[in-house]
Amino acid sequence: MEKFKVEEGTVQETLMMPLYGRVYCEEHFPNTFPNKAARETAAKVDYDFNKVKSSELNMVTWGLRARMLQDAAKAYLVTHPKATIINLGCGLDLSFDEIDNGVCRFLNMDLPDVIAAREKIIACKDREMSFAGDLMDFTWMERIQNEPYGINVSDGVYIICGGVLMYFHTEQMKRFFLALAKTFPGGGICFDGENQRGVEKSNKIVQKTGNGSEIHFPIENSHALFASWGDCFQNVTECPLPTYVRNSREVPFKWKLVLSMGMRLGIVKIIDVSFKK
Repeated sequence: MEKFKVEEGTVQETLMMPLYGRVYCEEHFPNTFPNKAARETAAKVDYDFNKVKSSELNMVTWGLRARMLQDAAKAYLVTHPKATIINLGCGLDLSFDEIDNGVCRFLNMDLPDVIAAREKIIACKDREMSFAGDLMDFTWMERIQNEPYGINVSDGVYIICGGVLMYFHTEQMKRFFLALAKTFPGGGICFDGENQRGVEKSNKIVQKTGNGSEIHFPIENSHALFASWGDCFQNVTECPLPTYVRNSREVPFKWKLVLSMGMRLGIVKIIDVSFKK
């Protein structure tokens, strides 16, 4: 099978760093951050992954984020087994393999050029679909309920979104979350964020390296923030470092300590929000 050629400086290249991170976690922390299909996917692309190697802490952070989002989706499926899980800003993520309960549906959503690349590398499985759209063009929320997608909101809709929302401005995110809550009552979302201190640290790195975009959506207290936006949100939770990481024999103690402190201080956040029916 001919490999998919990834050209330098293209949107496809931006997908390589998180893919490499998933491969690294599968090789070094397979029981803590499983991602069985990552190496198979990486083998399908023609790219020098030495260009995107990063620190081990970054790899662990990506692995942690991916698994915590997956765990949140699994928890929702316990009470909504036939729900649709939407992987918003999916890139080359393979979370369906880890989340699938045998009856749920899964929608991978990203910008058109990303979905075009994804479809050349990864084939959808049964009950899995890909959707090209802009998350800030709220018409997508209605479009996915029509054919050929046919998402049934009454079965439940849960969204996982990693490494995306922090790059938008707060007012944009207010409109976005209010639209989600209105369109998917009884649903929910799990996403990552940072407080002001974390945003300042991240933006200093961006300014110094020129590698990436600046963050515009700091979250100090997620419960207070969503409460100020309306009464359509409930069970707003900032998730702690999971027990399986604290007890992991694979993850070095120094990284567990850094992640634990980062989450306690709010520099790293995984936030779970439910929408009222």
